[in-house]
Amino acid sequence: MRKLILCAALIGMFTACSKDDDNNNDVPFYQAPTGVANVTLTTTGGTEFKLNGPCGWAYAAGVGYVGANQEGDVLKTFSVDTNLTALPASTTTYTITDDATDEDPTKITMHFTKMNSNGTYTSFDGYVGSGELTLVVSGNEVTADLSGILLEADAANAAPLNQNGTLSGTLKFYK
Repeated sequence: MRKLILCAALIGMFTACSKDDDNNNDVPFYQAPTGVANVTLTTTGGTEFKLNGPCGWAYAAGVGYVGANQEGDVLKTFSVDTNLTALPASTTTYTITDDATDEDPTKITMHFTKMNSNGTYTSFDGYVGSGELTLVVSGNEVTADLSGILLEADAANAAPLNQNGTLSGTLKFYK
């Protein structure tokens, strides 16, 4: 259920607002540029699960997260959930856990999910021992190298995506 809520939040993040929306404010607001995600998960059997598309930071419903979706398929998402209300001011490393209720600001959860047309999903999740994620901050630009992070296949994943995998790729987004 948490994955469905997260997917809905990510979809909303990328589809809810347009830069042309009339919000009746005379004061211009800062809108961060769209970032880019290039993420590949390679299973232990060699199958690749890829995502290439827009990426960004948001804080909603008490969760700060980096979210990305596949260009042309908003139902394929990658997310990093944090307990942060704002991105760090300097480069910071976080430990990956599977406990979404852990309030330690140095820990994050990570998910790579695809909602399938038949009502099922394919999902990979971070766990204790998955590794660490470093957010490299340079002014308003934030980057992350995903190389070597391990994700666990959900028990419901169909073959050949029912094997654990290792991430590679990068995230680039803006404050």
